Amino acid sequence: MLYRTLGRTGLHVSLLSLGTGGPSNFGQSTGVPEPDIHRLVRRALDVGVNIFDTAAGYRDSEAILGRALKGVPRDRYYLATKFTPEWEEEVVTPQDVVESVERSLTRLQTDSVEILQFHGVRPQQYRAVMERLLPTVLKLRDQRKCRWIGITEQYGEDGAHEMLQMALEDDHFATAMVGYNLLNQSADRLVYPQCLQHNVGVFIMFAVRRVLAVRERLEETVADLKQRGLVATDVLPDRKPLDWLIKGNVDSIPSAAYKFTAMHPAVSTVLSGTANLEHFESNLRALEDPTLPEDDYARLHDLFGQVLDPIGN
Repeated sequence: MLYRTLGRTGLHVSLLSLGTGGPSNFGQSTGVPEPDIHRLVRRALDVGVNIFDTAAGYRDSEAILGRALKGVPRDRYYLATKFTPEWEEEVVTPQDVVESVERSLTRLQTDSVEILQFHGVRPQQYRAVMERLLPTVLKLRDQRKCRWIGITEQYGEDGAHEMLQMALEDDHFATAMVGYNLLNQSADRLVYPQCLQHNVGVFIMFAVRRVLAVRERLEETVADLKQRGLVATDVLPDRKPLDWLIKGNVDSIPSAAYKFTAMHPAVSTVLSGTANLEHFESNLRALEDPTLPEDDYARLHDLFGQVLDPIGN
């Protein structure tokens, strides 16, 4: 396992991290029995994964993770969780945040998490969320309910990272969770320079998801990008448009996608949100050597470097 520094936190975190959200919701949406999730978590620990990301809004993911980690020495892993700062387009109350965090700690069976994150903040609500809730979160940090504060974007609505650009300028946060993949690379120019400047640790989400894991969905997405003039019509085949990446140590499109996201120096850790042990093992192999051939990496930038759509699912 490779390790990188998570920005100003100074934590040395595994390049591959385990997330409990995504389409599977830690197996809750795909019918994976909880004992299998426990085995997945223990396997992750065995191979060197030392950071787990979850959220109050991921159904029972926090409680499942807490049970899976029961008995594991607390110094073997780091925890990142999130609270939801908006409900029905209104900013929640400070008391809502306190109650959410206390509930998260109970579910996770711990007194403190390393990273407490504002979850999925939208650009139009960022200022109101900060004004109303940041003092409460800083107080929770002072009370040692968390060690550092992070923020995550609503990538599905904000492919151009407008919210994160505001947040990074304000410099309140030690970490940022960024939607980034080889089809939407806009963070390269819109987010990562500020992250490096302010020493903000970067979690990657949407590295693969369904668009890069399901051939038909990838073909449909590339066809749509061609139709809208975002990708030239003659530069990629209509079928299997990215199979030219599969060679050498790249055995699949998801493997290429994980390697691509890990290559940027601003990236600290890449989240794998799978609840499938076989998929986890494949993701692990992909990041054992987190590099693509230089020519392929450059070609991907040439092909998709201007795309701002929140591509992923």
